[in-house]
Amino acid sequence: MARRPELTGHVAVYADGRLEAGPAARAVLRTLLTALLDAGPQPLRLALSGVLAAPGTPASRPLRRELLDVLLARESDPAVLEAVLRAAARTTGPEPRVLVHRTGLLLVRTTEGAARFDRCLADLAAHVPGFATAVAGWLADAPREWAALIGPATRDVVENAAVTA
Repeated sequence: MARRPELTGHVAVYADGRLEAGPAARAVLRTLLTALLDAGPQPLRLALSGVLAAPGTPASRPLRRELLDVLLARESDPAVLEAVLRAAARTTGPEPRVLVHRTGLLLVRTTEGAARFDRCLADLAAHVPGFATAVAGWLADAPREWAALIGPATRDVVENAAVTA
């Protein structure tokens, strides 16, 4: 991939399609994608992070979650973590809360990660329908859990966006 970065998007599309094959592709795909997540260049990990954080179908969901766990256990690049956050914001159901929180915990460990997390949350709250309302609910339900992650200005942006949504 380092020699052919233009193939990054094609690899991500291929991985997305193969994930939908369900258990039939599981063993080979797990091995391949784990190796790419471990040693692949940043642009490839960036593209794969969006694929893995997407909800997919019931057939692909378990392997997506497993590989996303592999990615998050090893990833420290703020751009890749932000891609996970952006993909999570476009997902519905109970999973986005856990994924946004986990990604936030990882981001705030990086240089300038807290500021990046705040900027990204504010942007998503302003532009992704329903996201501000969801985050405002999470903040209301568990304020202590989110206090160390979200700054006061971002909290205000999220709450204001939720009110106007």
